[in-house]
Amino acid sequence: MRELPHRLQAKIVAERPEHLFERLHAHLLEHDVDARLSGDSLFVDLPAVSGTLRLIDGGIEVDVAATDLESLYFAKVWLQDAVAEERAFGTIRIVWSEDCLQRHLPPSFAVLTVDDIVDITPRMRRIRFRTANARSFETLDDMHLRILFNFQELAEQHASRGSRRGSSPSDVTPIWRAYTVRFVEPENHIIAVDFVLHNAEGPGSRWAMRARRGDVVGAAGPSGGGCGDAVWYLLAGDETALPAISRILESLDERATATVVIEVGSPTDTIPFTSRAAVETRWLYRENHDGDCRGLARVIASMDFPDASRKRFVWIASESETAKAVRATLRDRGFTKEEQSVAAYWHAT
Repeated sequence: MRELPHRLQAKIVAERPEHLFERLHAHLLEHDVDARLSGDSLFVDLPAVSGTLRLIDGGIEVDVAATDLESLYFAKVWLQDAVAEERAFGTIRIVWSEDCLQRHLPPSFAVLTVDDIVDITPRMRRIRFRTANARSFETLDDMHLRILFNFQELAEQHASRGSRRGSSPSDVTPIWRAYTVRFVEPENHIIAVDFVLHNAEGPGSRWAMRARRGDVVGAAGPSGGGCGDAVWYLLAGDETALPAISRILESLDERATATVVIEVGSPTDTIPFTSRAAVETRWLYRENHDGDCRGLARVIASMDFPDASRKRFVWIASESETAKAVRATLRDRGFTKEEQSVAAYWHAT
């Protein structure tokens, strides 16, 4: 593990630690994180975070270092979320080192207030938020933000702890999810986020379906990276990728060429794109294939790609199994890690 200025340590107590250790390893691989396994230890090394997970009797020891407090905070959030997904396999408890308990919010934390709501398609809802630091989200190097959907619940817990001495309310786990900033209006202090209204309700979709003007959530960022510089692009994904693909296309100039492949439920889920680049778009409809969501991976596997002499970049966001299949295709076709960004935005049930 690299020596970095900020640290956190924890012990995960689990009934089946070996199973949990395997699942955490798989979780990292699903998100295309290099995780090196050596005996009973798992080593993770990212630009901003370095860490070790070590299997011990009765649990897993965690030691993480980060370049900044923001990265450290979200390393903690990732671990909480990953462990929470495995609670069906037995009782799991995280015991944090004392200094970790004081990190309630990330340094970039901001408050977002719903200003306007409009449905772009039957399954895509655009919510415009008012925030004091909208200008910080203009960057294309980091197109995403994290939204804290239960901010009000956390605030109420904090207020309760402050007013009821001697009591200890049950901890509320922060519910963070990553979204693309669709566009920014800095002069109006506005950022816009497009939400897919999934059939299988996650916290973001559930919140967006009930959102009303004046509702408040928390936010952190920008984060998540952007799109590499190239002259040829493949931009692909499902409904969840549409906001990012739209923003990438709007940023390209007339020297670029882009192939866009999008898999959606039906023609009612399509949206128009705007770009100065030469864009070829192909829409795939799951309703034509009994809901099968593997068509995107098959289409990409059958494509002809320019060779490495042409500056190329592939940006894809989709369901986790589709993302896994696409990574394998790109690896077989000789794409380097610098030539691609393939993200798993969600998991099929």
